[in-house]
Amino acid sequence: MTQSGSERDDTVNDIVEENAHAIGQLIEMLENLPGNLYRRSFGQCKQHVIGKHVRHIIDHYSALLSATASPGALLDYENRNRDLSLETDRRAGANRLSEILRTLRSRFSADHFDGLAMLHTSDEQGQVVKTSVDRELVFLASHTIHHMAIIGMLAEQAGVEVGAEFGVHPSTLRYLQRQARGMAESA
Repeated sequence: MTQSGSERDDTVNDIVEENAHAIGQLIEMLENLPGNLYRRSFGQCKQHVIGKHVRHIIDHYSALLSATASPGALLDYENRNRDLSLETDRRAGANRLSEILRTLRSRFSADHFDGLAMLHTSDEQGQVVKTSVDRELVFLASHTIHHMAIIGMLAEQAGVEVGAEFGVHPSTLRYLQRQARGMAESA
């Protein structure tokens, strides 16, 4: 199935906005999160840290934005920047997420190149695979929401109230809405 240019632009805009919605929720949460909680270690091995999840999310978006900054660049999620200041400073994390949000909207709201190559490493062997901007934006939305679910659980463990939709994938929200409508119609 092929799409016309305007249909494809609408699809990309929808995918960008799905990412923007998740990033916006995360920024809002970070603005209200105590700074010490952002750096606090959770779990028996003390390896679960909200700031690390935020930095990880940022690294993945940064990889896509770097690869799409110039045609022919290679997307590489494995060799990420890993700016450790983003793990310890929640304001720096929120600011970087805001920058990413602005760049996503400006770069992908208009015509953009779709062809993209990604380096995938398996068993220490790197291979280049074909992908697309659309596909990677879909991946990043799911990836972000997955990590937000973990962030939400960590925050709740520390007594922070987290919204019911935080870290919940849009497909799950749509499913729950259909279920609620079905129950209301059968009542």
